[in-house]
Amino acid sequence: MTTSLKDRLLLCSAVALGLGVSSGHPLGMIAAAGMPVVCLAPCTRNTAFESAFAYYAAALWPIIPGLEAYWKSELLIPVLLWIFGAILLSLPWAIAWTANRIHCLWRAPLALLASIIPPLGILGLASPVTGAGYLFPGASWIGLALVALLPGVVLSTQILQMRRRALVLFSTSVICAALSIAGAQLHERDGQIPHGWIAVDTHFGDVSRPFQNFTAAQFIQQKAAESLARVLIFPESVVPRWSEATEAFWQKSLDQCRARGQTLAIGAGVPARNGTQHDAVEKLNDLKSYDFVAAIDALQNNEVHRQWISNHQMISLMRPIDNTMLLVGSESATFYQRVPVPIGMWRPFSTATVPLRLGAPGVLPIDHQRAAVLICYEQMLTYPILASILQHPTVIVGIGNTFWVKHTPIPLYQANALRAWAKLFHLPYISAANS
Repeated sequence: MTTSLKDRLLLCSAVALGLGVSSGHPLGMIAAAGMPVVCLAPCTRNTAFESAFAYYAAALWPIIPGLEAYWKSELLIPVLLWIFGAILLSLPWAIAWTANRIHCLWRAPLALLASIIPPLGILGLASPVTGAGYLFPGASWIGLALVALLPGVVLSTQILQMRRRALVLFSTSVICAALSIAGAQLHERDGQIPHGWIAVDTHFGDVSRPFQNFTAAQFIQQKAAESLARVLIFPESVVPRWSEATEAFWQKSLDQCRARGQTLAIGAGVPARNGTQHDAVEKLNDLKSYDFVAAIDALQNNEVHRQWISNHQMISLMRPIDNTMLLVGSESATFYQRVPVPIGMWRPFSTATVPLRLGAPGVLPIDHQRAAVLICYEQMLTYPILASILQHPTVIVGIGNTFWVKHTPIPLYQANALRAWAKLFHLPYISAANS
């Protein structure tokens, strides 16, 4: 086989693997584990970069329609960010490439690590290790290490004679197959969700629309009143903006939850803490003066336009908004999203930004459990879940808001990635999404 033909086949393979993982299907995530091989096997550094770029470009295409809907922007900006993200994530593989195949034993894992941990980990989508839980269920960190090391082993065998190479590859395949089958037999079922916990999917669409937040609040309070569950988990941003005024509006329902020993875990937006204390006091006063009763009357009397102006004024005072999961009712806590959506929420070098919290706690105590909480975008990354696992969670909780990407594979990818991590570390998982 000529060098040119080999590189072309590897490039096509990279595209196929990228499209497979972009589908969000578990088989695509499993196949993506071979991505380091097709990215480091080319004959030159330039062709290695091309293969890596082809993989990420194919894997990240859903962000184009996703960002277009998220920002309601023209197509040009999402396309530019798609290309920029693919280039950045391809750089570690170009740097890791070497003509000395034995060095791939350590270069391949280092390239993977560079794409997982910050700063690149903030954009670390479509990671080849995401499917480790489907390959080696219950294997924990050993399974993760195997997925990271195996590409280097495969590449390093190129220096061996054909017979020895076949023997090493056969032995490796048998060991991996045995571990995979044993894990599947021992951990055939997903972990048992804590008793008394339920996740509530919703279909509110864009909750930030005028009066839609009131409809969502009514639904949540009614659901809590009707349920016998101890912990109810609601999706990301079903309460777009939580404040002392909001809490006062919810007071009766929260008192009833406390009396029943019931905890509501609600995805909510809170004002980002990056202004001055004076600004914060002014915003809080504006919120306290917001007339929720008038808003309800306007809804009932169909005076939408007048009240929408008041709503819009309140919204503009509170931007940017921090993404959180709030515990209210019998327990009270605030869990902040550690990795907000880059550019959309986290804006480097801007004062109007939601801060990164890479060192923030990754586990939230709920009802005598330790919940590893992943909020929307974090479910597609690797760094947040691994940082949480180091803090010894007993359950994984995912909340998302997928109405703006409903026509893309992103919701399926989020759901299957969450399940993959739960299978790898043999933890129960529970998720709630708003569509």
